[in-house]
Amino acid sequence: MIKKVGREEVAKATGVSESTVSRALSDSPRISEEVKKRVKAKAEELGYFPSRPAEQFALGRSNSIGLVVPYYEKILPFSRSYFPALLDGILIGTMNAGYNVGIVIDKKLGRYRNFSELIQSRSFDGLIFAVTPYHYGGLQTLVSDKLPFVLVNNYQEGVSSVYAKPYQGMEKAFLHAASLGHESIGYITGDLSYLNGQDRLESFQTLAKKFRMKTEIVEGDFSHRSGYESFSRFDGKLGQDITLVMTASDREAIGLITACREKGINVPDDLSVIGFDNFFAASNTVPALTTVNHPITSMGTEAARLLIKMINSPQYSPEQIWVDTGFVIRNSTGKRRKP
Repeated sequence: MIKKVGREEVAKATGVSESTVSRALSDSPRISEEVKKRVKAKAEELGYFPSRPAEQFALGRSNSIGLVVPYYEKILPFSRSYFPALLDGILIGTMNAGYNVGIVIDKKLGRYRNFSELIQSRSFDGLIFAVTPYHYGGLQTLVSDKLPFVLVNNYQEGVSSVYAKPYQGMEKAFLHAASLGHESIGYITGDLSYLNGQDRLESFQTLAKKFRMKTEIVEGDFSHRSGYESFSRFDGKLGQDITLVMTASDREAIGLITACREKGINVPDDLSVIGFDNFFAASNTVPALTTVNHPITSMGTEAARLLIKMINSPQYSPEQIWVDTGFVIRNSTGKRRKP
């Protein structure tokens, strides 16, 4: 039987430590080119093939990043289109970098007290937060310990993030509404404890003034239920005084359309509806949903690449990446019905 050569044998043969062998074979910038050349030549001569997990452990790496998703008591996060779309993007961003992706359920950290311990224990090299409230104390240990993490759909001063600006896509939505003759528009907000909920509302209000639209705003929370329940909050004005409704999410829009169908209001003949997200369900609902395009998959890819850059650059500076939204016209909008 041929004896399996280990890292220890290569270290002894080259007169360096085992950790130096691992770093040299991984092309670490901390090791000189002369030592790398010598270690690689001896490893090849002895027939040493390093174990990837062992090599990463020796370098203080897990070669994994964690995607942190919120904890919901009544609904699983990946039953919502947002999280699979984000995960797809992250997998694309890590594909060629050799990183694995693990899921961390917020508030369910197991034996760890905080997010910093997930990295310090080598469970993950860095974290991507799928969505966090505007004021979120769970990030403080990561900031204090200067550990790599990236926010998606949130941003804070001095923290790396990827964020979609709603204004551009919503401006195209207003242009579309105006071209169809709509003058009085309703809006269902998102959860205003989240920054994207606040920014979408602010963009709506700014654009309504620019286009001189009459508006009525009701508060929602991004959910299908809040869209459905908002029907009654418009006090019988839908299809009458209000001829178009914009929403802060596709789920709200689909909930509203469901309520309209039950109440005998036809979309888009009586009421036009515009969503926000353009996830998979938007093109498959009846009628197919006109919506602001939120490029969450490409945002996931950018977040993964940014995090890996931070992991590999000890002296990184926080970076904020801004992306624009677009607009997709489908069948849920039509010309304003004349009284």
